[in-house]
Amino acid sequence: MIMDNSKTTSKTTLLKLMLLRAWKERWTDCQWGINVKTILTRGVSGDVYNLADAIIQQAVVGSGANMLFLSYLKHSLCAHLISHAAVLNRIAKYDQFDKHHCLIALLDFLKSIIDGVTCRGKQEEAILTKATVSLVHWLLQIYECVLQSYAEDSTLQPEEEEVVQRVAVVLERIVENPFLLGVLSIGKCDDPELFIALQKRFNGISNLTLTTGYVANVGGGNANSLTVTDCMRKLVLLEVDALEMRPFDGGKVEPITYSLQPLIAIEVLLNPMCDTHQYVAQLINLKRLKGFTYARLYCELMRGCLIALNNVEGTAKESLLCAFAFIKVPHILHQLHAKTNGAEQQDEATGATYSVEVLEAFDLLLQDTPVLDYMDMKCACNVVECLLKEMVKLQLLTDTHVKQLVALREPVTAGLHKLDANSAPLTMMLKFVFRVESPLAGILKALSTDCSKVQDALLAMLCQVLTGNSLDLVLSVASVEGKFKAFISGLLKCNDYAKQATTAEIGKAPTTRSALFDVSFMILASIAQSYGSDVILAEGGNSFFEKWVRDYMVERKKTKSPMTMVKQADPMVLEELIMAMNNSEGMYVGLKASSLRWEDICYTIPALVHQVLMAWESESIAPLEIKKMLDGLKAYFSTFAVCAASWLCAYMQMVRQDEQLKPMNMVQQLCSALAGPLADEWQQQDYCKERFGLMGQIVRRMQQEFLRTPQVNPKLRALFPSQQQQHVVSHLPLEEQFEEAWKAIAERGWLPIETTFLLDTLLQSCGPAWLVEKLIGKLFVCKYVRDLNKTMDIIFAIMHLDIERCTIALLSQLVPMMLLSKAQTPEIVDPQSRVLAKLCVYCIIVTMETSLTATKKRTRGTASSELEDLDALCTSAKLRKIELEGMGVGCTESATGGATGTEFSLDSALEPTASAWTTEAASNASLKEPLQSCLQTLFRTFAQHIATDELSPKVYFVFQFLSLLVESGRERIMCVLKLLPNGLVQSLLKINATDEMTVGLIL
Repeated sequence: MIMDNSKTTSKTTLLKLMLLRAWKERWTDCQWGINVKTILTRGVSGDVYNLADAIIQQAVVGSGANMLFLSYLKHSLCAHLISHAAVLNRIAKYDQFDKHHCLIALLDFLKSIIDGVTCRGKQEEAILTKATVSLVHWLLQIYECVLQSYAEDSTLQPEEEEVVQRVAVVLERIVENPFLLGVLSIGKCDDPELFIALQKRFNGISNLTLTTGYVANVGGGNANSLTVTDCMRKLVLLEVDALEMRPFDGGKVEPITYSLQPLIAIEVLLNPMCDTHQYVAQLINLKRLKGFTYARLYCELMRGCLIALNNVEGTAKESLLCAFAFIKVPHILHQLHAKTNGAEQQDEATGATYSVEVLEAFDLLLQDTPVLDYMDMKCACNVVECLLKEMVKLQLLTDTHVKQLVALREPVTAGLHKLDANSAPLTMMLKFVFRVESPLAGILKALSTDCSKVQDALLAMLCQVLTGNSLDLVLSVASVEGKFKAFISGLLKCNDYAKQATTAEIGKAPTTRSALFDVSFMILASIAQSYGSDVILAEGGNSFFEKWVRDYMVERKKTKSPMTMVKQADPMVLEELIMAMNNSEGMYVGLKASSLRWEDICYTIPALVHQVLMAWESESIAPLEIKKMLDGLKAYFSTFAVCAASWLCAYMQMVRQDEQLKPMNMVQQLCSALAGPLADEWQQQDYCKERFGLMGQIVRRMQQEFLRTPQVNPKLRALFPSQQQQHVVSHLPLEEQFEEAWKAIAERGWLPIETTFLLDTLLQSCGPAWLVEKLIGKLFVCKYVRDLNKTMDIIFAIMHLDIERCTIALLSQLVPMMLLSKAQTPEIVDPQSRVLAKLCVYCIIVTMETSLTATKKRTRGTASSELEDLDALCTSAKLRKIELEGMGVGCTESATGGATGTEFSLDSALEPTASAWTTEAASNASLKEPLQSCLQTLFRTFAQHIATDELSPKVYFVFQFLSLLVESGRERIMCVLKLLPNGLVQSLLKINATDEMTVGLIL
């Protein structure tokens, strides 16, 4: 209300005169209330005329407080003539701390009104937040003044002790009042300068407390009660998440989690090059979402790996999962322990330190006897012992713990064969996984030196790797140990060195170098097939092989133009190749006689094969001549056969079905064994069988990738029944494929390997919206809460196939459709709506986390710099630091909104966890597109459903969604909450005005 200044001044004077008259005539409270309304017109607050200021000023004129005036003040509050904000503001301005009786009276008055402080939406109540901060600052001033007096005299007067007791009571009332805590937290944002002063004041009190040793208790002064300093610390360090909130699931931690094993299967199988720091960030995020302890998280990680090993026997991913479980997991636990400052203790016998959480995790793991018994039987060894030995290497446990824990499993595993003596496939795999670390180190050392000096030894090492499944083992161990990039770099350097020779060279050295070129080329090609060409091209170089894989290698999901390859050939090289092909003694002899460089031949083979195929199509060349040409290529170099097969498979993808038969026959010929004099000549080459075996694997994979495409000639499929049995292509409808996949998951409760790849194929084929809709359909089929939570966990893990796209599909398409009651979507009702809300929130938080991690990853170079980035982020998270034993407290510029020159810092009361989502990251985080737009649209949909006063299942879903978002996200989710439309929470409060709408949630 805007009023004339002169009129306001005159009424203020009248009120002061009335106060003097009331005191002279000793008016009662009721008389005061009746008479003051003759001056205050209806609807006008006394705050306009500074009524509270006038009353308190008269009340504390003398050495003691005038209780009559204080009774008028209280009556004015009860009659709503003045506001609580005005009273608190005026009391906070009183600075005559030597008038102990006045202080005691004011503190007693505060004690009587503090629980009733409220805000009724009037204009003058807008200052309540700052007034509350000012009041707390005033209470700290009083206590500091008493401490200074104690420091001088080493004792307190009785009046001072009474002041301290009153301060303690008022502070305790504020700490126990959720509304005042909420108002205080808003006030800290409204007036950051005053909050800085508050922190400085507390810093001084902490120092005085340490110096003087004076401690004042609240709540009767018993031994277990809080001290005054503790109450102050709670107010200074107040965080929104310290306020009372009703836990979404009653605060219970789930007894069994079904999300970790599918998550491990997806990440390890589909993203084998994932760095350790990414696993660490992902696991910490999952721990926060689930409310696990670190010991429980470590246990679930090891348990999930053992379950994932259940069906890997005999598969191509057997070595990868074994290496991950027994080599990578200990490194993940070691980094988790280091980043989170995990608890450590010393072994009394040896003095070695160990991780308390890791030891507790093994105690929990040993309780899961069914999983351990099955895996011990399957591996014919004590799997716990295998894990423990790796933990000792990283100093997470000691040898004493190994003996104790192994002894607990010994009675069960006593009848099983030892690791060395057993020939079971999985047992042998475990044996080889542990033994391959040393050869890998030797290969890397040889690759890092000058290849010309060690080429014989290096060739022997690489060809030894080609025996059996040793290459898969080496690649698996290299990937989980973080040595994959070094291995690839060494191979590229080796291949570039070896290609410098020409076919005209003679002697032993060129022969060895030619074999080295052949072997290194095919190992790199095999890596590109298994792990994707991106792992090769990530090196950013311009070597021969990188150019070949970029422009000439046929790949899944990366279409290459066969005619572009043909056009890139050098006509002179092509002419010489044709001359070699037409050599009377065969192409093998013709190539040996030519002076062409091997890299030029590789680039020209597509043009040569194209001409031969066109000649066959026009029947100007006989099939026998084609066979001799192809045999000559693969007999000279297995690399040439790979180059020819790559072009033929790319060509088959571009032509009609009736034109695919002849090129496929050529591919088959490249895989067939050599015979006759050519075979005798070929067998004289170094390590010919090993090279030819790897070439056959590479060509067959290219063949299989082609057979996955829909345009394959049915006659070709009939020629490869074995590949059909390997599910290269499925004739079932997509929905039936999904049902088969879900049945396999539902029966087991975990994600099998083949199902992981099938779900990934369905995602790529049908898109995230289709897959998420099918998954949510399975969620709403469940009737019991236990089944709902289990299904939600599995769905959440499956969405990590592409968490961002699946989350966008869930929030932008499926949830809005369910809210708008589309006929094809299930109805949102409890308990399904509760679990759906949890799934949505989990996906939002993980998508934000993934987006931040991905951004960081793009800017990183080496593994060491990645760890440095994480260290820096974790260090910068400590915006506020407090030493609970009474040391100094303060805040940095970031936390205080622009403070300068402050020499103290506050640490938040949050646990000291290492994650990409830290306090600073959360406060400065901004949502990435398309998640931000998606959430804005979703929140607008929410606003449509709470526009009325009717409480419906859909409105309750909105409340559940927001409630869990706040509980799970805390400070990390602030950037999401900022997108809420104005009035959404207020409207929700009107509809769902229950005990669930706590102050903490609203804030």
